[in-house]
Amino acid sequence: MKALIIYASVHHGNTKKVAEYMADALPADLVDITREQAPDLSGYDIIGFASGVYFHSFHDSLKHYIQNADFERHQKVFLVATCGVGYIDYTKSIQKLLRQKNADYIGSFQCRGYDTYGIWGKIGGIAKGHPNPKDLKNAEYFIKGIVKHR
Repeated sequence: MKALIIYASVHHGNTKKVAEYMADALPADLVDITREQAPDLSGYDIIGFASGVYFHSFHDSLKHYIQNADFERHQKVFLVATCGVGYIDYTKSIQKLLRQKNADYIGSFQCRGYDTYGIWGKIGGIAKGHPNPKDLKNAEYFIKGIVKHR
């Protein structure tokens, strides 16, 4: 099984931390879509897209990449989101996009991440210390669980 995680992590490294942890657990190739050339998806069996949350959605560079990506029939796709406040599932719009592209969506993982955007910065930020060791362990359980059942 060949795996790839493409991520966008631009503020505090929250998403990068989770993506690296998951990549080690699989193992998987890891690409920062904001700094590296968009990868070719062919040849990968499992593909993850990970992003911090920006205005209730994934980073624009990752959304643009997914909109233009072509998925092969056998490829399984999962999503990862890090957010300051986790009161809703921020992956829903990307799930919808993946289904429109006939990608085989297999699940999402979401955890809190340190957030100083907007008003949160005026109060010193929220979710300090996240993702924490418990969040990372949950990320590991998630990734090993979806791979085991596929």
